Amino acid sequence: MAKAIALSRICELSQLEMLRALIVCGSALALIAAGQALPF
Repeated sequence: MAKAIALSRICELSQLEMLRALIVCGSALALIAAGQALPF
């Protein structure tokens, strides 16, 4: 049971990281579409 709980927490974290990456990429694409250079 403990292994199942640990695995579900790992899956939650990976989904959260994937969501963060999508938000960052979406923001970068919006800046490029607006014609502004990326800040880095």
